[in-house]
Amino acid sequence: MNEKIRLLLKLFTPQRRKPDPRHAMPKADRDLSGKTIVFTGGTDGIGRVAVSMLYEMGASLVLLGRDTAKGESIVKDLAASDGRGTATFERCDLSSLQSVKASGDRILATQPQIDALVNCAGVNAMTDRLSQDGFATNWAVNYLAPVLLTRLLLGRLRASAPARIVNLTTDTAYLDRLDLDMMETDPTLGQKDSYAGSKLALEMFSVDLAHDLKSFGVTVNLQHPGYIRSNLLRNLRGIERVMQGLMRIMASPTEVGADRIVRQVASSAFAGVTGVIIAEDEQRPHHAEVGDTAKRERLARLTDKILAPWL
Repeated sequence: MNEKIRLLLKLFTPQRRKPDPRHAMPKADRDLSGKTIVFTGGTDGIGRVAVSMLYEMGASLVLLGRDTAKGESIVKDLAASDGRGTATFERCDLSSLQSVKASGDRILATQPQIDALVNCAGVNAMTDRLSQDGFATNWAVNYLAPVLLTRLLLGRLRASAPARIVNLTTDTAYLDRLDLDMMETDPTLGQKDSYAGSKLALEMFSVDLAHDLKSFGVTVNLQHPGYIRSNLLRNLRGIERVMQGLMRIMASPTEVGADRIVRQVASSAFAGVTGVIIAEDEQRPHHAEVGDTAKRERLARLTDKILAPWL
């Protein structure tokens, strides 16, 4: 079956209603006291639910977001809950690499230990709107920003080992290939299939980083939480926009996606596991492009060139 048709059909197939009890974490894994977790995208959707779960487990959270009022409100809500953790908010606009750089520097100045970094924030922009630095918004927020933030915090993560990096992704199977020719010639990094392309690029980066960090006690994995009711649906266009109501009904609730993220951050089942992608509770093969070493190296060179002013 054509991959695009398969994915479209899945949008209208009822998804899981609650977390799979077969993957429930043991009690020992649910104590995150003394663990510091830097988390992007924790002010909305599955990220918001995930940070509540991590806070309840006693984690010390550093939440990144661009809306200061919303972020500070969430910190207050967490403090008023029955959770055992702590939380601070760090303003960071992922569409601005300078903002990411400034935020990373402030985190390093205030957090002597980072046990996990969760790059959960994402956008599926359906327009040609560019980021503050002139890149396609999807590329800026979904790829350049998490790569820059990860590289800025990498030394602290290594010093805090064992540590984990979890990068949120999506189903990129329908994308045939990453068009590096287009990316290298178009200063915006191009608009066509930029959401799936940006996530595929993040997958390629994650696999390389996992290899580089394997001997340092830092794992790097990808999490595709499945078809979840989230704010990404707000950017739909065309026929998908018309069917948005039905799609929301069919999608799994945010708690399912949040549970999947938290498992990958905290479960002992993932101790020492690195370089894999977990999709809807199961390990899946990487996109075929990820196996092209030369292409990953070419993407890495382009990324280094772009991010050099902020590193």
